[in-house]
Amino acid sequence: MRSSVGGRNELAARVQQALMLPTKKEAEQIVNVVVNSLEATLFNNLAVNGFTLKLGTFGKFSVRHRPGILRRIPFTGKTILTRDRRKVRFVSLGMLRRSEEVEA
Repeated sequence: MRSSVGGRNELAARVQQALMLPTKKEAEQIVNVVVNSLEATLFNNLAVNGFTLKLGTFGKFSVRHRPGILRRIPFTGKTILTRDRRKVRFVSLGMLRRSEEVEA
């Protein structure tokens, strides 16, 4: 089930309403500019280990560098060192974080 297909359209509609824009196209352009700016900021700081970008009470993006680890290959018995990795992580905050908990 793909319930997120209309997510970007709903976001554009909310931006249009909040900023009282005359057309949905203008709201979509603003959403695109914000998303592209977030992406560019994260991309420019990929080399900085521990870089964080906090977006109010919405959430926080963080960049973390992870060194390679020694792994044993079961079939051959060889031990190899895996590649170093960079991870960009998102942690939700505020109301979004509280709503993640599912009560059974």
